Amino acid sequence: MSGRPRVRAIGEAVFAAACLIAAASPALARHHNSHHSRAGGHFVGLTDPDKDAALIVDGTDDKVLYARNADQIRHPASLTKMMTLYLLFERLKSGQITMDTPMPVSEHAAEQHPTKLHLRPGSTIPVEVAIKAIVVRSANDVAVTIAEFIGGTESHFAEMMTAKARQLGMNHTFYHNASGLPDDMQVTTASDLILLAHHLAYDFPQYFPYFATPYFSYRGETYVTHDNLIGNYDGADGIKTGYTEASGFNLVSSVVRDNHLILAVVMGGRSAHMRDREMVRLLDDTFTRIAADPTLVARTHVPWQSAHPELVADLGGTAAPGGSPDSVLRIQPNGTVDDEDSAESRHDPDDDDSPLRSNVIAPAPRPQPAIAQKRPAVAVASIDTPPRTAPGTPDAQPAARARIPAVRPTPRQAPEGEGDIDSAPLPAHRNAVAAAFSGVRDWTIQIGAFADPAAAKAQLAAYAERSLDVLGQARRIVAPFTAVDGHTLYRARFGPFVEAEARAVCQRLTERGQTCFAATEE
Repeated sequence: MSGRPRVRAIGEAVFAAACLIAAASPALARHHNSHHSRAGGHFVGLTDPDKDAALIVDGTDDKVLYARNADQIRHPASLTKMMTLYLLFERLKSGQITMDTPMPVSEHAAEQHPTKLHLRPGSTIPVEVAIKAIVVRSANDVAVTIAEFIGGTESHFAEMMTAKARQLGMNHTFYHNASGLPDDMQVTTASDLILLAHHLAYDFPQYFPYFATPYFSYRGETYVTHDNLIGNYDGADGIKTGYTEASGFNLVSSVVRDNHLILAVVMGGRSAHMRDREMVRLLDDTFTRIAADPTLVARTHVPWQSAHPELVADLGGTAAPGGSPDSVLRIQPNGTVDDEDSAESRHDPDDDDSPLRSNVIAPAPRPQPAIAQKRPAVAVASIDTPPRTAPGTPDAQPAARARIPAVRPTPRQAPEGEGDIDSAPLPAHRNAVAAAFSGVRDWTIQIGAFADPAAAKAQLAAYAERSLDVLGQARRIVAPFTAVDGHTLYRARFGPFVEAEARAVCQRLTERGQTCFAATEE
Protein backbone atom coordinates (compact mmCIF):
# COMPACT_ATOMS: atom_id res chain seq x y z
CA MET A 1 0.00 0.00 0.00
CA SER A 2 1.39 3.35 -0.93
CA GLY A 3 0.42 4.86 2.41
CA ARG A 4 2.28 2.37 4.58
CA PRO A 5 5.45 4.52 4.77
CA ARG A 6 3.37 7.16 6.60
CA VAL A 7 2.98 4.88 9.57
CA ARG A 8 6.52 3.58 9.34
CA ALA A 9 7.78 7.16 9.27
CA ILE A 10 6.56 7.70 12.82
CA GLY A 11 9.83 6.10 13.86
CA GLU A 12 12.49 4.53 11.61
CA ALA A 13 15.12 3.62 14.20
CA VAL A 14 15.56 -0.15 13.98
CA PHE A 15 16.47 -1.70 17.33
CA ALA A 16 19.32 -4.20 17.04
CA ALA A 17 17.92 -7.00 19.20
CA ALA A 18 14.95 -7.85 21.34
CA CYS A 19 17.05 -8.13 24.46
CA LEU A 20 18.44 -4.63 24.12
CA ILE A 21 14.95 -3.23 23.58
CA ALA A 22 13.66 -5.02 26.64
CA ALA A 23 16.54 -3.81 28.76
CA ALA A 24 15.89 -0.23 27.70
CA SER A 25 12.12 -0.39 27.81
CA PRO A 26 11.55 0.85 31.40
CA ALA A 27 13.33 4.09 30.62
CA LEU A 28 11.70 4.38 27.22
CA ALA A 29 8.29 3.78 28.72
CA ARG A 30 8.70 6.66 31.12
CA HIS A 31 9.53 9.07 28.31
CA HIS A 32 6.23 10.22 26.86
CA ASN A 33 5.90 11.53 23.36
CA SER A 34 4.85 15.16 23.67
CA HIS A 35 3.20 15.21 20.23
CA HIS A 36 -0.58 15.29 20.35
CA SER A 37 -3.05 15.80 17.57
CA ARG A 38 -6.01 18.16 17.83
CA ALA A 39 -7.71 15.47 19.88
CA GLY A 40 -5.54 16.53 22.79
CA GLY A 41 -4.11 14.34 25.56
CA HIS A 42 -5.74 11.24 26.97
CA PHE A 43 -8.07 11.49 29.92
CA VAL A 44 -6.03 11.52 33.11
CA GLY A 45 -6.17 8.18 34.85
CA LEU A 46 -7.67 6.08 32.05
CA THR A 47 -4.26 4.68 31.09
CA ASP A 48 -1.08 3.99 33.02
CA PRO A 49 1.55 6.60 31.96
CA ASP A 50 4.28 3.92 31.90
CA LYS A 51 2.24 1.71 29.55
CA ASP A 52 0.18 4.25 27.60
CA ALA A 53 0.13 4.49 23.81
CA ALA A 54 -2.51 5.35 21.23
CA LEU A 55 -2.64 5.62 17.46
CA ILE A 56 -5.52 6.34 15.05
CA VAL A 57 -5.05 6.02 11.26
CA ASP A 58 -7.06 6.08 8.06
CA GLY A 59 -7.15 2.36 7.34
CA THR A 60 -7.22 2.95 3.60
CA ASP A 61 -3.90 4.74 3.20
CA ASP A 62 -2.43 4.67 6.76
CA LYS A 63 -2.64 8.44 7.16
CA VAL A 64 -1.98 9.21 10.83
CA LEU A 65 -4.89 11.03 12.45
CA TYR A 66 -3.73 10.86 16.06
CA ALA A 67 -0.54 9.63 17.74
CA ARG A 68 0.53 9.36 21.36
CA ASN A 69 3.63 7.39 22.41
CA ALA A 70 3.15 5.49 19.15
CA ASP A 71 6.80 4.40 18.96
CA GLN A 72 7.43 3.73 22.63
CA ILE A 73 8.25 0.13 23.47
CA ARG A 74 5.28 -1.71 24.94
CA HIS A 75 4.30 -5.31 25.74
CA PRO A 76 1.62 -6.66 23.37
CA ALA A 77 0.00 -9.26 25.70
CA SER A 78 -2.63 -11.14 23.64
CA LEU A 79 -2.30 -8.69 20.75
CA THR A 80 0.51 -11.14 19.95
CA LYS A 81 -2.18 -13.49 18.66
CA MET A 82 -2.81 -11.14 15.72
CA MET A 83 0.48 -12.38 14.26
CA THR A 84 -0.28 -15.98 15.24
CA LEU A 85 -3.43 -15.71 13.15
CA TYR A 86 -1.61 -13.94 10.31
CA LEU A 87 0.66 -16.96 9.82
CA LEU A 88 -2.34 -19.29 10.05
CA PHE A 89 -4.25 -17.21 7.48
CA GLU A 90 -1.26 -17.45 5.12
CA ARG A 91 -1.55 -21.22 5.08
CA LEU A 92 -5.31 -21.08 4.60
CA LYS A 93 -5.02 -18.68 1.70
CA SER A 94 -2.30 -20.75 -0.02
CA GLY A 95 -4.36 -23.92 0.31
CA GLN A 96 -1.87 -25.74 2.56
CA ILE A 97 -4.66 -26.27 5.10
CA THR A 98 -8.46 -25.88 5.23
CA MET A 99 -10.88 -24.74 7.90
CA ASP A 100 -11.49 -28.39 8.77
CA THR A 101 -7.85 -29.40 9.15
CA PRO A 102 -7.37 -30.95 12.62
CA MET A 103 -4.45 -29.60 14.66
CA PRO A 104 -3.01 -31.92 17.35
CA VAL A 105 -2.77 -30.70 20.96
CA SER A 106 0.50 -31.41 22.80
CA GLU A 107 1.15 -31.55 26.54
CA HIS A 108 3.02 -28.26 26.24
CA ALA A 109 0.01 -26.60 24.61
CA ALA A 110 -2.48 -28.07 27.08
CA GLU A 111 -0.50 -26.91 30.13
CA GLN A 112 -0.61 -23.20 29.22
CA HIS A 113 -1.96 -20.85 31.86
CA PRO A 114 -5.46 -19.36 31.44
CA THR A 115 -7.12 -17.87 29.58
CA LYS A 116 -7.59 -21.21 27.75
CA LEU A 117 -10.06 -23.76 26.40
CA HIS A 118 -8.65 -26.54 28.59
CA LEU A 119 -7.71 -28.66 25.60
CA ARG A 120 -6.67 -32.25 26.32
CA PRO A 121 -3.25 -33.58 25.26
CA GLY A 122 -3.64 -35.95 22.35
CA SER A 123 -6.87 -34.35 21.13
CA THR A 124 -7.25 -32.19 18.02
CA ILE A 125 -8.96 -28.90 17.24
CA PRO A 126 -10.17 -27.81 13.76
CA VAL A 127 -8.63 -24.69 12.27
CA GLU A 128 -11.93 -22.76 12.18
CA VAL A 129 -12.68 -23.47 15.84
CA ALA A 130 -9.12 -22.41 16.69
CA ILE A 131 -9.61 -19.06 14.92
CA LYS A 132 -12.77 -18.34 16.90
CA ALA A 133 -11.11 -19.44 20.16
CA ILE A 134 -8.26 -16.99 19.54
CA VAL A 135 -10.49 -14.07 18.54
CA VAL A 136 -13.19 -14.52 21.19
CA ARG A 137 -11.59 -16.42 24.07
CA SER A 138 -7.93 -15.43 23.53
CA ALA A 139 -7.11 -19.04 24.40
CA ASN A 140 -3.43 -19.56 25.12
CA ASP A 141 -3.52 -23.33 24.70
CA VAL A 142 -5.01 -22.84 21.24
CA ALA A 143 -2.32 -20.29 20.28
CA VAL A 144 0.42 -22.78 21.18
CA THR A 145 -1.38 -25.54 19.28
CA ILE A 146 -1.32 -23.34 16.15
CA ALA A 147 2.35 -22.51 16.76
CA GLU A 148 3.41 -26.14 17.05
CA PHE A 149 1.30 -27.17 14.07
CA ILE A 150 2.97 -24.60 11.81
CA GLY A 151 6.42 -24.25 13.35
CA GLY A 152 7.14 -27.58 14.99
CA THR A 153 7.86 -25.88 18.31
CA GLU A 154 6.57 -22.67 19.84
CA SER A 155 10.04 -21.11 20.03
CA HIS A 156 10.68 -21.73 16.34
CA PHE A 157 7.25 -20.36 15.49
CA ALA A 158 8.21 -17.22 17.44
CA GLU A 159 11.21 -16.80 15.15
CA MET A 160 8.87 -17.12 12.17
CA MET A 161 6.60 -14.47 13.71
CA THR A 162 9.52 -12.05 14.16
CA ALA A 163 10.73 -12.69 10.60
CA LYS A 164 7.24 -12.00 9.27
CA ALA A 165 7.10 -8.81 11.35
CA ARG A 166 10.26 -7.58 9.61
CA GLN A 167 8.81 -8.48 6.22
CA LEU A 168 5.72 -6.38 7.01
CA GLY A 169 7.80 -3.43 8.21
CA MET A 170 7.22 -3.99 11.93
CA ASN A 171 10.80 -3.12 12.82
CA HIS A 172 10.30 -2.66 16.57
CA THR A 173 8.46 -5.91 17.29
CA PHE A 174 10.03 -9.09 18.71
CA TYR A 175 8.12 -12.27 19.49
CA HIS A 176 9.21 -15.00 21.91
CA ASN A 177 5.93 -16.89 22.22
CA ALA A 178 2.70 -17.34 20.29
CA SER A 179 0.21 -16.31 22.97
CA GLY A 180 1.40 -13.07 24.57
CA LEU A 181 2.06 -14.65 27.96
CA PRO A 182 4.41 -12.50 30.06
CA ASP A 183 7.91 -12.28 28.61
CA ASP A 184 10.09 -9.20 29.04
CA MET A 185 11.60 -9.70 25.57
CA GLN A 186 8.24 -9.77 23.79
CA VAL A 187 7.78 -6.16 22.73
CA THR A 188 6.08 -4.01 20.12
CA THR A 189 4.83 -0.49 19.44
CA ALA A 190 1.44 0.97 18.59
CA SER A 191 2.68 1.91 15.11
CA ASP A 192 3.78 -1.68 14.45
CA LEU A 193 0.41 -3.00 15.60
CA ILE A 194 -1.39 -0.66 13.21
CA LEU A 195 0.72 -2.04 10.36
CA LEU A 196 -0.24 -5.57 11.36
CA ALA A 197 -3.93 -4.65 11.58
CA HIS A 198 -3.72 -3.10 8.11
CA HIS A 199 -2.15 -6.23 6.67
CA LEU A 200 -4.70 -8.51 8.30
CA ALA A 201 -7.50 -6.50 6.70
CA TYR A 202 -6.00 -6.14 3.23
CA ASP A 203 -4.03 -9.37 2.92
CA PHE A 204 -6.85 -11.59 4.17
CA PRO A 205 -10.23 -9.94 3.48
CA GLN A 206 -11.79 -13.41 3.22
CA TYR A 207 -10.89 -14.20 6.84
CA PHE A 208 -11.00 -10.74 8.42
CA PRO A 209 -14.73 -10.97 9.33
CA TYR A 210 -13.83 -13.54 11.97
CA PHE A 211 -12.49 -10.68 14.11
CA ALA A 212 -16.09 -9.47 14.54
CA THR A 213 -17.23 -12.79 16.06
CA PRO A 214 -19.25 -11.87 19.20
CA TYR A 215 -19.37 -15.38 20.69
CA PHE A 216 -18.76 -19.03 19.93
CA SER A 217 -19.60 -22.37 21.52
CA TYR A 218 -17.24 -25.24 22.29
CA ARG A 219 -18.05 -28.48 24.09
CA GLY A 220 -21.41 -27.16 25.19
CA GLU A 221 -20.15 -23.86 26.63
CA THR A 222 -20.62 -20.45 25.05
CA TYR A 223 -17.89 -17.83 25.28
CA VAL A 224 -18.45 -14.10 24.73
CA THR A 225 -15.87 -11.80 23.17
CA HIS A 226 -13.68 -9.61 25.38
CA ASP A 227 -14.03 -6.82 22.79
CA ASN A 228 -16.78 -4.66 24.29
CA LEU A 229 -16.99 -2.40 21.22
CA ILE A 230 -18.47 -5.22 19.14
CA GLY A 231 -22.23 -4.72 19.19
CA ASN A 232 -21.91 -1.51 21.23
CA TYR A 233 -20.08 0.92 18.93
CA ASP A 234 -21.37 1.76 15.48
CA GLY A 235 -19.22 0.10 12.81
CA ALA A 236 -16.86 -1.76 15.16
CA ASP A 237 -15.46 -4.88 13.50
CA GLY A 238 -13.23 -6.06 16.33
CA ILE A 239 -9.74 -7.05 16.10
CA LYS A 240 -8.11 -8.00 19.41
CA THR A 241 -7.91 -7.29 23.14
CA GLY A 242 -5.02 -8.11 25.44
CA TYR A 243 -4.05 -7.90 29.08
CA THR A 244 -1.14 -8.74 31.34
CA GLU A 245 0.11 -6.89 34.39
CA ALA A 246 3.09 -5.62 32.40
CA SER A 247 1.01 -4.33 29.48
CA GLY A 248 -2.17 -3.08 31.07
CA PHE A 249 -5.37 -3.37 29.04
CA ASN A 250 -4.78 -3.17 25.28
CA LEU A 251 -7.15 -2.97 22.33
CA VAL A 252 -6.75 -2.87 18.53
CA SER A 253 -9.95 -1.88 16.73
CA SER A 254 -11.29 -1.65 13.18
CA VAL A 255 -14.28 0.65 12.66
CA VAL A 256 -16.12 1.21 9.35
CA ARG A 257 -18.61 4.01 8.80
CA ASP A 258 -19.74 5.40 5.47
CA ASN A 259 -17.00 3.47 3.69
CA HIS A 260 -14.41 5.11 5.92
CA LEU A 261 -12.10 2.53 7.52
CA ILE A 262 -10.43 3.61 10.75
CA LEU A 263 -7.81 1.50 12.54
CA ALA A 264 -7.02 2.29 16.15
CA VAL A 265 -4.80 1.14 19.02
CA VAL A 266 -5.04 1.97 22.72
CA MET A 267 -2.50 0.45 25.14
CA GLY A 268 -1.99 0.55 28.88
CA GLY A 269 -5.56 0.95 30.10
CA ARG A 270 -6.00 0.76 33.87
CA SER A 271 -9.09 -1.43 33.43
CA ALA A 272 -11.00 -2.87 30.50
CA HIS A 273 -13.70 -0.23 30.86
CA MET A 274 -11.19 2.62 31.10
CA ARG A 275 -9.39 1.34 28.01
CA ASP A 276 -12.69 1.16 26.14
CA ARG A 277 -13.66 4.67 27.22
CA GLU A 278 -10.36 6.02 25.90
CA MET A 279 -10.78 4.17 22.63
CA VAL A 280 -14.36 5.45 22.20
CA ARG A 281 -13.28 8.99 23.04
CA LEU A 282 -10.54 8.95 20.39
CA LEU A 283 -12.80 7.34 17.79
CA ASP A 284 -15.62 9.79 18.51
CA ASP A 285 -13.25 12.70 18.06
CA THR A 286 -11.98 11.20 14.82
CA PHE A 287 -15.44 10.74 13.32
CA THR A 288 -16.43 14.24 14.46
CA ARG A 289 -13.46 15.61 12.53
CA ILE A 290 -14.38 13.49 9.49
CA ALA A 291 -17.95 14.83 9.59
CA ALA A 292 -16.58 18.39 9.61
CA ASP A 293 -14.07 17.64 6.84
CA PRO A 294 -14.95 14.55 4.74
CA THR A 295 -11.69 14.94 2.79
CA LEU A 296 -9.73 14.15 5.95
CA VAL A 297 -9.87 10.42 5.13
CA ALA A 298 -10.38 8.39 1.99
CA ARG A 299 -13.60 6.66 1.03
CA THR A 300 -13.13 3.11 -0.15
CA HIS A 301 -14.84 -0.20 -0.59
CA VAL A 302 -14.26 -2.13 2.63
CA PRO A 303 -11.96 -4.99 1.59
CA TRP A 304 -13.69 -7.83 3.43
CA GLN A 305 -17.13 -6.67 2.29
CA SER A 306 -15.88 -6.58 -1.29
CA ALA A 307 -14.44 -10.07 -0.95
CA HIS A 308 -17.60 -11.46 0.63
CA PRO A 309 -20.68 -9.38 -0.25
CA GLU A 310 -22.84 -12.18 1.17
CA LEU A 311 -21.52 -11.28 4.63
CA VAL A 312 -22.49 -7.60 4.57
CA ALA A 313 -25.96 -8.26 5.96
CA ASP A 314 -24.63 -10.75 8.50
CA LEU A 315 -22.27 -8.20 10.03
CA GLY A 316 -25.28 -6.33 11.40
CA GLY A 317 -27.48 -9.34 11.87
CA THR A 318 -29.21 -11.22 14.60
CA ALA A 319 -28.77 -11.21 18.34
CA ALA A 320 -26.87 -13.77 20.37
CA PRO A 321 -28.63 -16.88 21.69
CA GLY A 322 -31.40 -15.95 24.11
CA GLY A 323 -32.00 -12.57 22.52
CA SER A 324 -29.27 -10.38 24.04
CA PRO A 325 -25.58 -10.48 24.92
CA ASP A 326 -26.48 -10.49 28.62
CA SER A 327 -28.19 -13.83 28.23
CA VAL A 328 -25.03 -15.50 26.90
CA LEU A 329 -22.96 -17.23 29.57
CA ARG A 330 -19.61 -15.60 30.23
CA ILE A 331 -17.44 -18.51 31.33
CA GLN A 332 -15.17 -17.76 34.27
CA PRO A 333 -11.84 -19.57 34.70
CA ASN A 334 -11.45 -22.22 37.34
CA GLY A 335 -9.19 -21.28 40.21
CA THR A 336 -7.59 -18.21 38.63
CA VAL A 337 -8.12 -14.54 39.35
CA ASP A 338 -5.79 -12.73 36.97
CA ASP A 339 -6.11 -14.27 33.53
CA GLU A 340 -7.47 -12.15 30.70
CA ASP A 341 -11.04 -13.39 31.02
CA SER A 342 -11.38 -12.47 34.69
CA ALA A 343 -9.35 -9.26 34.20
CA GLU A 344 -11.64 -8.12 31.40
CA SER A 345 -14.66 -8.80 33.63
CA ARG A 346 -13.24 -7.22 36.78
CA HIS A 347 -14.73 -4.02 38.17
CA ASP A 348 -12.16 -1.37 38.98
CA PRO A 349 -13.14 0.61 42.10
CA ASP A 350 -11.54 3.73 40.60
CA ASP A 351 -13.63 3.45 37.44
CA ASP A 352 -16.69 5.67 37.38
CA ASP A 353 -18.63 3.14 35.24
CA SER A 354 -19.65 5.84 32.80
CA PRO A 355 -21.39 4.44 29.69
CA LEU A 356 -19.18 3.06 26.96
CA ARG A 357 -21.11 4.86 24.23
CA SER A 358 -21.19 8.58 23.73
CA ASN A 359 -22.34 9.92 20.36
CA VAL A 360 -22.64 6.54 18.71
CA ILE A 361 -25.41 4.27 17.60
CA ALA A 362 -25.50 0.76 19.01
CA PRO A 363 -26.31 -1.84 16.36
CA ALA A 364 -27.70 -5.24 17.18
CA PRO A 365 -25.09 -7.81 18.24
CA ARG A 366 -23.62 -9.54 15.23
CA PRO A 367 -23.51 -13.29 14.64
CA GLN A 368 -20.33 -15.28 14.16
CA PRO A 369 -19.50 -15.26 10.45
CA ALA A 370 -19.93 -18.45 8.46
CA ILE A 371 -17.24 -18.00 5.85
CA ALA A 372 -16.87 -20.46 3.01
CA GLN A 373 -13.35 -21.61 2.23
CA LYS A 374 -12.25 -19.95 -1.02
CA ARG A 375 -9.04 -20.46 -2.95
CA PRO A 376 -7.55 -17.15 -4.09
CA ALA A 377 -6.86 -16.38 -7.72
CA VAL A 378 -3.31 -15.37 -6.77
CA ALA A 379 -1.63 -17.20 -3.91
CA VAL A 380 0.13 -15.11 -1.29
CA ALA A 381 3.81 -15.79 -0.63
CA SER A 382 4.08 -18.07 2.38
CA ILE A 383 6.88 -18.96 4.75
CA ASP A 384 7.76 -22.61 4.29
CA THR A 385 7.31 -24.89 7.25
CA PRO A 386 10.72 -24.93 8.98
CA PRO A 387 12.64 -27.88 10.43
CA ARG A 388 11.02 -29.37 13.48
CA THR A 389 13.80 -28.39 15.87
CA ALA A 390 14.03 -24.90 17.36
CA PRO A 391 16.84 -23.00 19.09
CA GLY A 392 16.66 -23.04 22.84
CA THR A 393 15.12 -26.51 23.04
CA PRO A 394 16.86 -29.87 23.49
CA ASP A 395 14.40 -31.55 21.13
CA ALA A 396 10.98 -31.03 19.59
CA GLN A 397 9.08 -33.24 22.04
CA PRO A 398 6.27 -31.53 23.96
CA ALA A 399 7.63 -32.85 27.28
CA ALA A 400 10.80 -30.84 26.71
CA ARG A 401 8.80 -27.60 27.01
CA ALA A 402 10.01 -26.52 23.60
CA ARG A 403 10.02 -22.76 23.99
CA ILE A 404 12.29 -19.89 24.82
CA PRO A 405 12.25 -19.51 28.62
CA ALA A 406 10.66 -16.40 30.07
CA VAL A 407 13.05 -13.81 31.43
CA ARG A 408 11.97 -11.21 33.95
CA PRO A 409 13.81 -9.10 36.54
CA THR A 410 11.76 -10.39 39.46
CA PRO A 411 10.33 -13.93 39.48
CA ARG A 412 6.56 -13.87 39.96
CA GLN A 413 4.97 -16.27 42.39
CA ALA A 414 1.53 -16.65 40.81
CA PRO A 415 0.04 -16.51 37.32
CA GLU A 416 -0.67 -12.97 36.24
CA GLY A 417 -2.53 -11.46 33.38
CA GLU A 418 -2.97 -14.09 30.72
CA GLY A 419 -0.61 -16.39 32.63
CA ASP A 420 3.09 -16.72 33.22
CA ILE A 421 5.55 -18.85 31.33
CA ASP A 422 6.88 -21.38 33.78
CA SER A 423 10.66 -21.34 33.44
CA ALA A 424 12.50 -24.53 34.35
CA PRO A 425 13.29 -24.32 38.10
CA LEU A 426 16.90 -24.19 39.24
CA PRO A 427 18.25 -26.69 41.80
CA ALA A 428 17.62 -25.56 45.37
CA HIS A 429 20.87 -26.66 47.03
CA ARG A 430 24.50 -26.14 46.14
CA ASN A 431 25.31 -29.83 45.97
CA ALA A 432 22.46 -30.26 43.48
CA VAL A 433 23.82 -27.33 41.47
CA ALA A 434 27.27 -28.86 41.40
CA ALA A 435 25.83 -32.14 40.20
CA ALA A 436 23.74 -30.43 37.55
CA PHE A 437 26.77 -28.50 36.28
CA SER A 438 28.73 -31.71 35.62
CA GLY A 439 26.84 -32.61 32.43
CA VAL A 440 27.57 -32.05 28.75
CA ARG A 441 28.50 -28.47 27.94
CA ASP A 442 26.32 -28.00 24.86
CA TRP A 443 24.26 -24.96 25.97
CA THR A 444 24.73 -21.23 25.46
CA ILE A 445 22.97 -18.06 26.50
CA GLN A 446 21.72 -15.93 23.61
CA ILE A 447 21.46 -12.15 23.82
CA GLY A 448 20.00 -11.50 20.38
CA ALA A 449 20.10 -12.00 16.61
CA PHE A 450 21.61 -9.40 14.26
CA ALA A 451 21.74 -8.56 10.57
CA ASP A 452 25.55 -8.76 10.31
CA PRO A 453 28.40 -10.37 12.29
CA ALA A 454 30.03 -7.04 13.18
CA ALA A 455 26.89 -5.90 15.01
CA ALA A 456 26.69 -9.24 16.83
CA LYS A 457 30.32 -8.98 17.95
CA ALA A 458 29.85 -5.39 19.10
CA GLN A 459 26.83 -6.28 21.21
CA LEU A 460 28.65 -9.27 22.74
CA ALA A 461 31.52 -6.99 23.72
CA ALA A 462 29.21 -4.40 25.27
CA TYR A 463 27.23 -7.07 27.10
CA ALA A 464 30.38 -8.78 28.41
CA GLU A 465 31.76 -5.50 29.73
CA ARG A 466 28.69 -5.10 31.96
CA SER A 467 28.62 -8.74 33.06
CA LEU A 468 32.18 -9.98 33.39
CA ASP A 469 31.59 -10.98 37.01
CA VAL A 470 28.84 -13.39 35.92
CA LEU A 471 30.09 -14.56 32.52
CA GLY A 472 33.69 -15.14 33.57
CA GLN A 473 35.68 -16.65 30.71
CA ALA A 474 32.68 -17.66 28.64
CA ARG A 475 33.43 -17.66 24.93
CA ARG A 476 31.74 -15.15 22.62
CA ILE A 477 29.97 -16.98 19.82
CA VAL A 478 28.54 -15.57 16.59
CA ALA A 479 26.41 -18.25 14.92
CA PRO A 480 24.96 -17.61 11.44
CA PHE A 481 21.59 -19.10 10.54
CA THR A 482 19.11 -18.79 7.70
CA ALA A 483 15.90 -17.01 8.68
CA VAL A 484 12.57 -18.16 7.34
CA ASP A 485 12.64 -15.41 4.70
CA GLY A 486 15.97 -16.72 3.33
CA HIS A 487 18.19 -13.99 4.80
CA THR A 488 21.25 -14.83 6.88
CA LEU A 489 21.16 -13.55 10.45
CA TYR A 490 23.70 -13.91 13.26
CA ARG A 491 22.93 -15.11 16.77
CA ALA A 492 25.07 -13.55 19.52
CA ARG A 493 25.77 -16.04 22.31
CA PHE A 494 28.03 -16.81 25.28
CA GLY A 495 29.09 -20.34 26.17
CA PRO A 496 29.47 -23.21 26.30
CA PHE A 497 27.64 -24.25 29.48
CA VAL A 498 25.73 -27.24 30.72
CA GLU A 499 21.98 -26.66 30.73
CA ALA A 500 21.55 -25.86 34.44
CA GLU A 501 24.57 -23.55 34.37
CA ALA A 502 23.24 -21.67 31.34
CA ARG A 503 19.88 -21.18 33.03
CA ALA A 504 21.52 -20.08 36.29
CA VAL A 505 23.76 -17.55 34.54
CA CYS A 506 20.83 -16.19 32.54
CA GLN A 507 18.74 -15.93 35.71
CA ARG A 508 21.44 -13.86 37.44
CA LEU A 509 21.77 -11.57 34.44
CA THR A 510 18.01 -11.19 34.21
CA GLU A 511 17.75 -10.22 37.89
CA ARG A 512 20.08 -7.29 37.22
CA GLY A 513 18.03 -6.21 34.19
CA GLN A 514 20.03 -7.75 31.33
CA THR A 515 17.98 -9.96 29.04
CA CYS A 516 18.97 -13.34 27.61
CA PHE A 517 17.69 -16.86 27.17
CA ALA A 518 19.29 -20.31 27.40
CA ALA A 519 19.69 -22.19 24.12
CA THR A 520 21.35 -25.35 22.83
CA GLU A 521 24.30 -25.06 20.48
CA GLU A 522 23.46 -25.92 16.89
